Formats: sequence, C-alpha cells, structure tokens
Amino acid sequence: MTAGQTATFTVVASGTAPLAYQWQKNGANITGATAASYTTPATTTSDSGSTFAVVVSNTAGTVTSASATLTVNPAPVAPTITTQPGNQTVTAGQTATFTVVATGTAPLGYQWQKNGANIAGATAASYTTPATTISDSGSAFRVVVTNTAGTVTSSAATLTVNPAPVAPTITTQPGNQAVTAGQTATFTVVATGTAPLGYQWQKNGANITGDSGELHDTSDNDFGQRVGVRGGGDEHSGDGDEQCSDTDGESGAGSADDHEPAGESDGDGRTDGHVHGGGDGDRAARLPVAEERGQHRGGDLSELHDPGNDDGGQRVSVLGGGDEHGEHGDEQCGDTDGEPGASACYSG
Repeated sequence: MTAGQTATFTVVASGTAPLAYQWQKNGANITGATAASYTTPATTTSDSGSTFAVVVSNTAGTVTSASATLTVNPAPVAPTITTQPGNQTVTAGQTATFTVVATGTAPLGYQWQKNGANIAGATAASYTTPATTISDSGSAFRVVVTNTAGTVTSSAATLTVNPAPVAPTITTQPGNQAVTAGQTATFTVVATGTAPLGYQWQKNGANITGDSGELHDTSDNDFGQRVGVRGGGDEHSGDGDEQCSDTDGESGAGSADDHEPAGESDGDGRTDGHVHGGGDGDRAARLPVAEERGQHRGGDLSELHDPGNDDGGQRVSVLGGGDEHGEHGDEQCGDTDGEPGASACYSG
C-alpha cells in the first residue's frame, strides 16, 4: 500500500464459542485490537516491514496465526520538469532532437506534440524529427509528462530551419578593360550564393594583395607614367591645400598622402600626374626614381624642383629616359646631350 493509507488484517477461526482475539504488531499486543479483523491507523513508510499476527483463544485453548507483513510504499510524486526542451536550429535536410528531463514517481509517460498535436510514436524522453524542410521552420514542440500522481506539460521549443547553403555562381563576369598608361582600371564581378561571399582577385593567376603603402611601387612597364603632388601656399590655397585635401590649416605643399590616384581627374582641370608648384619658397616636391632591369637611370632626380612663391600652378613632368624612351624623354624635354637617362622637364 501507499503511505497515508490504512491496512486491514483479518483472520477466520473455528472452535467452541466464545472465541477471543488479540492482535499483535511485531510480537506486541495492540491495544483494543480484539476482533477478528484489525485496521491500522494511516500508515507511514516507517511501518513498512512490520509483522501482524493474532492470538485466538477459548476455554479449551489458544492458537496463534501466522504473521502477515505490511509493505508501505512512498506516496507517488507528480512529475516535475527540471530541464525544458531547448530551441533548435538546423539546415534543411537535417534532423532536430528535442529532449526533456523530468522527475516524479515512476513510471513516467511522455507524449511529444508538434504545434499542439500529438506525434505518433513520440513517447520517450527525447524526440528526433524526420529530415526537416523549410516549411517546418517556426514549428513548436512540447511534451506532456504523466504518472499516477498527475500530469505536467513542458514549455514549447521552436524549430528554425535555414535554407541549405548555395555555392556561389557568377552571373556577370569581369569585362576586358583598356586604359591609357597612368590610368587605373576597375574590374567588377556579380555573384550570387549563400552569404557571406568571399572574393580574391588574381592577376595572371597570382593572388593580388592589398596595397596599404603610401606610395605605389611602379614596374618597368609603368615607367613614364606621372605621379602628382600639389603645392600649397597662401596665394595658391585654392589649388594647393584644398586640391590636395590638406586640411591642416598650414600654408605650404600638401602631403603626398592626400593626392588623388595618378591618372584620375579631381576637378582641377588637370589630369593627376603633374606637379604643381607651391609657395613659401622652402617647400620641395620630391619623387623617387625607380630602377629598371637592375640598371640605375641617369640623372639624380630625387630633388626635382624647389618651388617658390612665383611657381604656383606651374607644372613639372618626369618622363622616362633610356634608349627605349629616348624619343619621349630627351627629345620631349629638349635634352640634346645625347645621353640616355631620365629627363626633368619644367614648363612655365
């Protein structure tokens, strides 16, 4: 029996009447228990294992019954959920598993539900869905736990199903580009697929790394292109500091970091690649000269021009020299020394 209930013991005896009865618990007489049956008070788990017997007597003799054992079971405890099912996120085609942890008097029964409807065969502490589809996304799963003492329903867990990832597909290929030496070229691709998409551009099959330096290291084929630095100065502030994006408020040549990329027009009426003189007399525009094929070019052009106040807006161009650039270097610069090398031209 269960704790809190009573137990009744009964004996049947024959003999010359009157018959007398005395019930005993664990060998000791029970006060007032003098009938053919005996009902205990409400039992507790401490009564479990006790033995009960009865002594029957009359004027002719006495007999003692066999002992009966009392077993008292704990009172059943209604189920309690200690761990609720958790939300699950999967990719379409995968399965999702929901689990509950409950306590209470065994046996416990389980019934899982999807959107409030019982799921056939889902009667364990965990439930695994079939392969999911996008239509399953947003569904709510819960479980009802029962035993002889009661019933409890878990909170609902939500299933989120994400679309299966799609490999990238290029919808618009990069197009061929034709530019004039010194200009930049822009290549663009349009691709679709599951985000995020990663891009790595290549030149002639080799990855192109980001250019984070302040200056561009030209190659042999780039020699002869022009790099621009605009000078500042009080009398040329409109074309100096402002055009160079020099916002330090100081008069003088703007920083090389501030100039627009070579070959691009920024609205000053000139294509970048020209050097415009600045003011104050002590500013100098400097441009490094690259080496070509391991041979140093003739002429030290590290100090191209010391622009003074009177040179504002004038241009200095650097053209490639050497045998292969002679007609564009020495001749265009008016250099008639006949020696190959880089020539510096100054035009007023």
